[in-house]
Amino acid sequence: MMSQAIRVETHSGPGGIILLRLSRPEQRNAMSVSMVDGVLDLLGSAEGQATGAIVVLGEGRGFCAGSDLTALAGMSMLERSAFEADCGRLARALTAHPRPVIAAVHGFAIGGGLTFAAACDIVVSTADAKWSLPEVQIGLFPAWGLEAVTIRVGRTRARRLSFGIETLSGAEAAEAGLVDLVAEDPAREAIAIAERLAALPVDQVAAVKDYFAVERLGEEADRHANRLFSAACDSEQARASFERFGRT
Repeated sequence: MMSQAIRVETHSGPGGIILLRLSRPEQRNAMSVSMVDGVLDLLGSAEGQATGAIVVLGEGRGFCAGSDLTALAGMSMLERSAFEADCGRLARALTAHPRPVIAAVHGFAIGGGLTFAAACDIVVSTADAKWSLPEVQIGLFPAWGLEAVTIRVGRTRARRLSFGIETLSGAEAAEAGLVDLVAEDPAREAIAIAERLAALPVDQVAAVKDYFAVERLGEEADRHANRLFSAACDSEQARASFERFGRT
């Protein structure tokens, strides 16, 4: 579907879950124009918007090795900048998407692979997966997704990671906050989480994503939460709950 660089499957379990497989295993699932366009197309499609949850997996030896450097080498400077800008749009689209997105990481999440995973709502990783941002070492800079990394690990740790002088294991990434859960089989764990999330009321799950999509502080944060609460009160599920508790 949409791109040869990704494979999109509907999981047979409850909740209408989509499995989004990064499918360039011979290139370590390095991100190409076709892959980025394919993921953006899925997120914006009617199918992507209506699903219960999305699980992102990498085929082959690992999750994603970041941008395809061979492809970048053949681009003009304008083309490189445009591609990396589209990658940034992908990270923001993951945050803004109304349905939960869970990353299942094995093997490695390197460069853009790390920022891709960090932009997902929940990240599951094997304990021995390799997490790093090696761009500075090769004379580049992490061009997108650092906001998601900073939100997860804090500004100081994000800066250390961006220097590229350390590689974290999945277990270390979990201690830092980059990974939510460590599992022997991250795909199975991610699907189980997706099934639980897909079973929740759709609009209320979207409200959680809406609240955390933009950082708000103090009274502004409470006002926005109150607006989301008021909207939720008018839902069928909330009315049923009020009726049930009103009888007790």
